[in-house]
Amino acid sequence: MRPATKAIALAAAVLLPGGGAFAAGSMPQLIPQDMVPQLVWLAILFAVLYLLMSAVAVPRIAATLQARDAKISGDLAAAEKANEDARTLIEDYHQRLTNARESARGLTREREEADAAAATARLSEVNERIGARIAEAEKRIGEQRANALTGLEQMAGEVAESVYAKLVGQPADAGSLSAKVASAMKGSG
Repeated sequence: MRPATKAIALAAAVLLPGGGAFAAGSMPQLIPQDMVPQLVWLAILFAVLYLLMSAVAVPRIAATLQARDAKISGDLAAAEKANEDARTLIEDYHQRLTNARESARGLTREREEADAAAATARLSEVNERIGARIAEAEKRIGEQRANALTGLEQMAGEVAESVYAKLVGQPADAGSLSAKVASAMKGSG
């Protein structure tokens, strides 16, 4: 036998009544003469353990459970408050973002209007300069055309006199020939 088993058998033989039966290998719990004292000791130990559990362990466990429930409900309340605060902050953020977008659109619109006004002013200034240049150029073209037509009329008159003189063999009347050339020039021009 092992030393631990020997020690347990020796202690049982000394302490328990009928320890010899235990040492011999039979089970003392099943001996009918020993059952009543065992049931009495079972009831006594159960009562003692029940009183200890109800007086010491159960109140501590109940206090721990109550503290845990209080902590959980406090944490849940704090989480709900934090959630509401976060929702409020998000709504405020979205409102400020919307206001900023509207402000940016307004500034963009104002800038576009200012740019359009500046572009219109520059365009009208350029149009005025171009119009003045065009008018000046048309005036010069008109003068040059008038000069060219005058010179052309003189040249046409000279050509007509020369042709008339060659065809008819005598010089033409300069006044009537000039009037006919002038009317022909006005009719074609």
